[in-house]
Amino acid sequence: MSKKVLLATAALLGALAMPVLAADAPNSGDPVVARVNGEEIHRSDVMRELQMAGSQMQQLPPQMIYPQILQKMVATKVVSQKGYADGLQNDAEVQKRVKNLEAQVVAEAYVHKQVEPKITEAKIKERYDLLSSKFKPQDEVRARHILVKTEEEANDVLKQLKGGTDFAKLAEEKSKDAGSAKQGGDLGYFVHDAMVKAFADTAFGMKVGEISDKPVKTEFGYHVIKVEDKRKSSPPPIAEVKDQIANQLGQELTNDTVKALEAKAKIEKFNIDGSPLPPPEAKKKDKK
Repeated sequence: MSKKVLLATAALLGALAMPVLAADAPNSGDPVVARVNGEEIHRSDVMRELQMAGSQMQQLPPQMIYPQILQKMVATKVVSQKGYADGLQNDAEVQKRVKNLEAQVVAEAYVHKQVEPKITEAKIKERYDLLSSKFKPQDEVRARHILVKTEEEANDVLKQLKGGTDFAKLAEEKSKDAGSAKQGGDLGYFVHDAMVKAFADTAFGMKVGEISDKPVKTEFGYHVIKVEDKRKSSPPPIAEVKDQIANQLGQELTNDTVKALEAKAKIEKFNIDGSPLPPPEAKKKDKK
């Protein structure tokens, strides 16, 4: 939960999504993963870098992303060592940029300190109950399909199914939809609007256990469909959406915190050339 709030804080502040307060002090539980001219890089440093990489990168398997992150950190370390040796840390532009980054990290740390204690289990449950009360059940179908390129291939699939061939086994062998083919053609449960119209119309018009009597043509090719089940949709269990709700609450609380601070601050804004901005009343008249 904590890491998600940090990321939300950084996004709203327009910063670098740098996770503050997340680093572990070097110890036996924080092993050295590299040394560059004697300077150590610890596992906690890698985790910090991973969090900075963004949510898409974090979804990749650790064994895939770890070598890339470590190499990036080694390269940064070896180049920065040369920069320090040349005294660039004392350069006026470098110091200005460091100060800006420091301000961003301090801002994130402050908001995190204010927001994190407010994201309680009770608050999450309260938001979940509110969302659940507004949930509108929809008809759902669970179906399998076998996707092929031509109508001739689809008719051959239907012929084999009528001859007793197992649908899941045939989907694994014949379907061009690589993702569902591995699951025996299983698409899971879906609502009508989640699929292209021709496919959805056919699936929702079939009975449980029924196989489409003819191929269904879509922009992807020709489908043979089997309906496995029908049901009304229901809200997901709280365990499945707990992190998502916590992240949503974190964003809202961060936004409220920033707005409250802005309301008490004396803020002056100018045009890009430094000239005064027109008063709000003038802007409204211009729009009219």
